[in-house]
Amino acid sequence: MIKACARCGKPFQVSDHPKAGRPRRWCSSACRRLASEERRAAEAGHTAVTFIKEAARLDDQVRAVLDSPSACRRILRELSDRDTRGALGDAKWSSVADELARLRRPSLPTRWRR
Repeated sequence: MIKACARCGKPFQVSDHPKAGRPRRWCSSACRRLASEERRAAEAGHTAVTFIKEAARLDDQVRAVLDSPSACRRILRELSDRDTRGALGDAKWSSVADELARLRRPSLPTRWRR
């Protein structure tokens, strides 16, 4: 016989010759455990919350780093350490290594304009 899980609705097979004890209500032990947690939360007056993972945009992450002096400092140190260890020798990191070299060069003093 086929029954539907009391929690998720997924169909599961139940024996036509039931064993002693309570009949199965859940498709898996995970659903049984989650159903128990949901019942306890409901008894305490809480509601179930579903988290939806949303992809963060790269521009938002870059802006967050640039708004934090400590984050900028951490990235610069990490890139410098990687460059020292030779970890930026790969072709995909060549532009980053070039920028680090440019930043390390002493800047020339600006001349006064008339």
